[in-house]
Amino acid sequence: MAAAARPGLTARRALLLAHLWLAASVAPALAQERKPGALTPDYWAGLAICPRDQVAPRDYNRCLYDAQRTSEAALEAEVGNAMAVIESRADLVAVQRSRWKNLLDEAQSRFLIFRNFDCQSVAPFEGKRGIGNFEQRTLCLIEVNTRRARELRGRYGAPLPAVAEGPKGPQVRPAAWIFPTSPPVD
Repeated sequence: MAAAARPGLTARRALLLAHLWLAASVAPALAQERKPGALTPDYWAGLAICPRDQVAPRDYNRCLYDAQRTSEAALEAEVGNAMAVIESRADLVAVQRSRWKNLLDEAQSRFLIFRNFDCQSVAPFEGKRGIGNFEQRTLCLIEVNTRRARELRGRYGAPLPAVAEGPKGPQVRPAAWIFPTSPPVD
């Protein structure tokens, strides 16, 4: 009787049962691959930015440091691009653009707080050497910065083309004379 009163209920039940069946059939396979409570093996090893086994430890650390700086610069460039895209929206009034930019700036600030806490407090425990591991912190920062930059690029698009500025100072512009004048003197 209740199912007849609510026709979408049976479809919801079928969808719920399908999800439960899928979870029940996949869960044993996942349990066989990993032990309960075990971390995903070598999650950070997938970031092949610097060849750890091919360079000296000092060079490896320098490479990680440079890659982190590069990822931060790329992230800041994408944030700047997003702000420029918002500013270029002529269909919005200035107040709306300003509000949007302020909210994006607030979201970016909160992202940085999360990123710093996660990468400096949580990620070092995930490595083999434990807390204080420069490698784990840096790999986390690189990955999170790259992911956020990719997300902003996907949401706001490629950078806007730069507007070429002309030379500064007074310029002679081509004009049409409306009054008769004498020919120029050579």
